[in-house]
Amino acid sequence: MAKPLSRRPSKFYRVKLGLMRTPPVLVTQRQFRKAHGDRIAAELDLDKLGVPVLNHRDNIFWILDGQHRIYAMRQFGFAPTDEIDCEVFEGLTDEEAAKMFLGRDARRAICPFDKFHIACTAGQKRELDIRRAVESNGLAISRDKQANRIGAVSALGKVYDRAGDIVVGQVVRTLKNAFEGDPQSFDGALIEGLGHLFNRFNGKTNEKELSARLSHVPLGARGVLRRAEAQREKTGNAKAQCVAAAVVDIYNKGQGTRSGERLPAWWKD
Repeated sequence: MAKPLSRRPSKFYRVKLGLMRTPPVLVTQRQFRKAHGDRIAAELDLDKLGVPVLNHRDNIFWILDGQHRIYAMRQFGFAPTDEIDCEVFEGLTDEEAAKMFLGRDARRAICPFDKFHIACTAGQKRELDIRRAVESNGLAISRDKQANRIGAVSALGKVYDRAGDIVVGQVVRTLKNAFEGDPQSFDGALIEGLGHLFNRFNGKTNEKELSARLSHVPLGARGVLRRAEAQREKTGNAKAQCVAAAVVDIYNKGQGTRSGERLPAWWKD
């Protein structure tokens, strides 16, 4: 369990731009977005930049908050020897720096994918549980459009908040086995929809049988999403709920009405 972060003192003083470094991406800092930095540079107003926050560790001033503003100043023409006012913490660990970033950026929107990884560095149980459930099934959390990569962290979080890490594991394992790790199979609506199904029919769904039946759907994950979209147009319900309804129909297909493994129709349960 992560230790609570005690209040750390900081000091305000001027630091040379050339001494500042951006920490590794998605560890204690969000993904750098050049377009955002260029926009700040094009509209640079020193009176509106605020004060960057730095972590002075190992003789380097690591940027905790302000990487786009500092980039903009460099693009605008500020030299490495130019100094700016900064708030400086001394010797924060990566975990402390990540918690500091999340706390200070709570007032501003952070990309869910960036926030997820920084929360892992900060030792937050929710995100660590999700990552563990994903990785224990031979998958990874990544935006790369490659096999066995999941980028839909918001959907994973919704499943976890509703049903816990065991169901997260069931969902990603079922999708992996059904569609051989196809990145399309880890669509947010599919993840959330299967989360609804496993949560409602706790212990009643044969996971291996479900994977096998999904694997025979024409067009694979895309075929399931098309069926869900047809349900959405017909019922007007949320897409994730329609995914659950479509998957129940796929699971029940070919079973007799009195079969003990048959699930209740989604909209009638």
